[in-house]
Amino acid sequence: MKLQAAVIAAALLAAPGWASAQEATSPAGNETAVAPVAEMAVAPVPAVRLPAGTVVEVELTDALGSDDSNEGDLFGLRLLSPLFVDGHEIAPIGAIGGGEVIDATPSGFGGRQGRLIVSGRFIEVRGQRVRIRGMQITAVGDDRTNTALAVSMIPYAGVASLFIQGGEIQIPVGARGTARIAEDVQIPLTEAELNSANAQTETISAPAEQTAATPPTTSGENQQ
Repeated sequence: MKLQAAVIAAALLAAPGWASAQEATSPAGNETAVAPVAEMAVAPVPAVRLPAGTVVEVELTDALGSDDSNEGDLFGLRLLSPLFVDGHEIAPIGAIGGGEVIDATPSGFGGRQGRLIVSGRFIEVRGQRVRIRGMQITAVGDDRTNTALAVSMIPYAGVASLFIQGGEIQIPVGARGTARIAEDVQIPLTEAELNSANAQTETISAPAEQTAATPPTTSGENQQ
């Protein structure tokens, strides 16, 4: 019986199927059978550069005053004209923004004039807040023509635009001015803009390809 069992075991070990099954289930086989998964490369999103120093026209959407504003108060802005880069409108009229009150001091005894210093902080461009600086308020809305204007330069806050009204300083809703983009910003393009740019490129390159494909006519062919 022992001899018969040994013969059967030897036959199984010699069979090709048995050897393949052993290799598939062995730990060493598992270590070499697993292939590394290649990482997929992520293509960069096409974008245009909004350069630092670009001038933007803004309008206040909140009224401010030296008698009722406080340091750190936030106020609203909106874009007065669309913002374009490389022919793409990246921010429409009315795009929202914001600013901050740097200093606010009401008028006091002895003829002390009230003080109000404000600074623009950002404009929203396609979902991201783009920092602005150097806001200078130079005009007011058509319905605010009777408000007097005086501009004072403040080194640490850029430009303080002061609307004088009695002993207090008031900046009404609709006060208009300019600011500048503080730093370079990459603005992603939309799918529609990419399709339009590709179509224009194909239109421009098509005549050149057709000209290159047409063989030149020799003088001998013209004579025939």
